[in-house]
Amino acid sequence: MECETTENRRKPNLLLMGAAVLFVALAVVFCLLLQSRASGAGAFRIRFGDGQTITVRADETRVIVIRDGKPAEEPTGEGEENVIRIENGTAWMEHATCKNRECVKQGRLNADTVGTRPLGPWIICAPHGVSIEYIGDGS
Repeated sequence: MECETTENRRKPNLLLMGAAVLFVALAVVFCLLLQSRASGAGAFRIRFGDGQTITVRADETRVIVIRDGKPAEEPTGEGEENVIRIENGTAWMEHATCKNRECVKQGRLNADTVGTRPLGPWIICAPHGVSIEYIGDGS
């Protein structure tokens, strides 16, 4: 019968410790990825009027009203009005007074939908000259 040496006992312990360290490292990386995804990394650039822009971080919650080519405080449903909502890393045209409302029908824009949308990183209201662009990291 073979004697169990100290060296033979250390090998399983080292393997177990190595596996535990690897597991913890993977858990940390996974948590960091989830945190960066939840933070809504990126930004949206809203263009309107004569080249005016508003840039909003994707992790903010904002309602932006553009009326007759200028920012407005509250929606009224009058004039050339667009209501843009940004929430949980997603932007969309919540309301527009244009006749066809194609911009509202373009749906929600975020990092996950950019590659699947017909207009890519854009939501455009052509009649009012208002657009939303997803610009990734804010550059």
